[in-house]
Amino acid sequence: MLDGKLYVKVSFYKEIIAKVEISGEFTVFYQEFDLLYKELMAYTKIGIYRFILNLNGLTYIDSSGIGVIIRLVTNASKKNSMVCIICDQPQVLKILGISNVDKIIRFVTSYDEGIKYFEV
Repeated sequence: MLDGKLYVKVSFYKEIIAKVEISGEFTVFYQEFDLLYKELMAYTKIGIYRFILNLNGLTYIDSSGIGVIIRLVTNASKKNSMVCIICDQPQVLKILGISNVDKIIRFVTSYDEGIKYFEV
């Protein structure tokens, strides 16, 4: 991941929780950004509102990436759900804090912790 692109890997837990690993640069300036956004919104249209976003591989996030997270949170909250984020990157955590996204999401340390949160 030295080229600065956006990389995404999606898997599912019991077809009800989307586990989304996002790495590289989460910004609108990459073609993959639009594909990711459309894919995530398609999941909400078919009834998946539980997302665990793993941002540990992010090197950069800007307002467009924050906007995607906020849209997911908004859609999830309409269905009494929430978005969980796994993130140990100080620069990403700082941006999430500055934009107050950290107030509307749940931080977890692993996919297992996120799955346990949703299954309660």
